[in-house]
Amino acid sequence: MAKRCLIVSYYFPPAGGGGVQRIVKWIKYLSRKDWAFTVITAPVEKEIIPQDSSLTSEAGSETKIIYAGSGKPVTQESVLKTALKLNISNYLKRWVSAFLFIPDSRKNWLPHLRSALASELKQHKYDCILFSIPPYSIAMEAAETAEKMDIPVILDLRDPWSANPYKIHPSKFHENKDRGLEFAAISKIPNIISAYQNTVSLYKKYINSFDDKNYIVIPNGYDEEDFDSLKAVKHDPAHFHIGFSGTFYSHLNNPAPLFKAAAALKKKNPEAGEKIRFHHIGRSMINLKKTARKFGIAEQIIEQSWLPHRKALEYLSGMDALTFILDDRCKNSGNTVGGKVYEYLRLQKPILALVPDKGEAADLIKNTNSGSDISPSDTRGIAALLADWLEKSPNYEYKNIEQFERSRQAEALVLFLEDICAGQNKTGV
Repeated sequence: MAKRCLIVSYYFPPAGGGGVQRIVKWIKYLSRKDWAFTVITAPVEKEIIPQDSSLTSEAGSETKIIYAGSGKPVTQESVLKTALKLNISNYLKRWVSAFLFIPDSRKNWLPHLRSALASELKQHKYDCILFSIPPYSIAMEAAETAEKMDIPVILDLRDPWSANPYKIHPSKFHENKDRGLEFAAISKIPNIISAYQNTVSLYKKYINSFDDKNYIVIPNGYDEEDFDSLKAVKHDPAHFHIGFSGTFYSHLNNPAPLFKAAAALKKKNPEAGEKIRFHHIGRSMINLKKTARKFGIAEQIIEQSWLPHRKALEYLSGMDALTFILDDRCKNSGNTVGGKVYEYLRLQKPILALVPDKGEAADLIKNTNSGSDISPSDTRGIAALLADWLEKSPNYEYKNIEQFERSRQAEALVLFLEDICAGQNKTGV
């Protein structure tokens, strides 16, 4: 008889984006191992979250999906429109939202979740409940559920919480309050899955009740089936094409350091510098062309709108190199990588990682020998590396990447869940 898992995930198809794929892929592969799933999720926020109907089928027709609540939950944008009525930058919108809502603005969805959760558990029996965050406010409901109900509760952290470099803390008070809510929730939840070892290390250091036997580290990954018969988009061979997939923000992953280095190379060696073309696939909270114009390379920037997952992979597979950025001036930038990077690994394109020299991202690039990690502030070093790549195609090993394949990760996950359901928690990495 199939084991049954109830999943709570705010982001779920037809919503698109990297945060959706982790849960969808788990369902896809665990369904093949005699597990059945019901998902409680939020109403689709079409104007905020990209839609990707191609991911819907991956969950399988047998997966039951419950959309909790009617209408839109309170979001950053809607709050700011009603509260401020001002035309302000995206960063300032996010800053004000972080000022008003701790741990996040989507905590207003919790009453809808609570009602749907109670109704579903009253009608059906489950072997375990898995809550996936962010939004981080969901962890508070997970903690309450773990205390009230005699059913195994698991929390999946797709991203770090208070130590997430993308998370804005307007003041020390906000940071301390956020971390207090985090530690209080984590201390009550008996089973933890984390995408990052640094997150687990933080809990082991500061939460006395955190048990070494109740966690497993399962990084983000790639699905080999997504790469079957992938048709690369062809780009002008006269140029060297560098691709980035995802959202650009004004802080943490601003591409200005890359543009500055490309401009420095172009100044030193115009013929070589002119060959570079930078492609962005996704959304941007900054004006890329305006930023590039400051460095005199606006004509070398190619912007693609957001693409469905497979089409994005096809576009990226035609690149000469891929890049991602984490500003090393942020104290928490070593705590994350980004889900897209694991697909970068599978594409086996040289990765230009503009990241801190110590942290999850740099370790991943070094351990897989998949590219070069370099500080975003090292303009001369980035320019020199680009010059080398233009002169001679870089050669990397792309080793040990099979551990990040989704079906392999599912093997570890199913053992962890079965141990939990049998009352035998075991640590895994």
